[in-house]
Amino acid sequence: MKILFWGLFLILCFVVTLPASWWLLAKADFAYGYVYDHAGISEHIARFAPKNIYRHDFENTTKEKRVELFGGIVKSIQNKGKGLEQLHYLDNKGRTNRLLTDAEITHLKDVAILLDKASLVLGVCLLLWLTLVFFLRYKKQALPSIKQQLLSLLFIFLVITVVLFAMGLENVFNQLHIWAFPKEHQWFFYYEESLMSTMMKAPDLFAYIALMWFIVSLLLTMVLCSVLRRVLPGANHFD
Repeated sequence: MKILFWGLFLILCFVVTLPASWWLLAKADFAYGYVYDHAGISEHIARFAPKNIYRHDFENTTKEKRVELFGGIVKSIQNKGKGLEQLHYLDNKGRTNRLLTDAEITHLKDVAILLDKASLVLGVCLLLWLTLVFFLRYKKQALPSIKQQLLSLLFIFLVITVVLFAMGLENVFNQLHIWAFPKEHQWFFYYEESLMSTMMKAPDLFAYIALMWFIVSLLLTMVLCSVLRRVLPGANHFD
């Protein structure tokens, strides 16, 4: 029973750090410029942008412009999808081209709506976490050591990772999208029809973002638990 309690508490500690780590990563545009240089995105754009059936000459844009456009997408999603229609680049003839198609804009606005809904779920988790913190304080119960917490979290996420790989990452990815977005809205885009998918080298970029999000959240969780060990009574009980 105690193992289940601490497992739940540590997972909640991790969950309540997710908004903060997302905010930090969003401020840095999810390190797109770094990932761009190390995930073969430039080569990917050079290969598929010329094949795009809706937009032309994107392969001739600079890295700086692509980083700027990705940053614009991030900012718009954080702002309920506002500004997506204004994202543009210039073709070889100096004409303004809108980056995103109508279907892509609709999808990104769905993502913004999903983030708003997720914030409500995280709010509930935060209330539950605060309840457990007050319960621990009332019971004068100490937290496990930082080492024990870290090992517990890593074990939990190892189990989750094994399960995800057993189910198939692509299957999980697709099913989550089916659940998350309206069935009448397009969420899968071929590279030949979407500069958005091309410049993100989807789903590769999402894997990098998920890994960064996990690492930052894990670090914040350790900081949060370290603070709690100092605040709660009997903080050295498990040492």
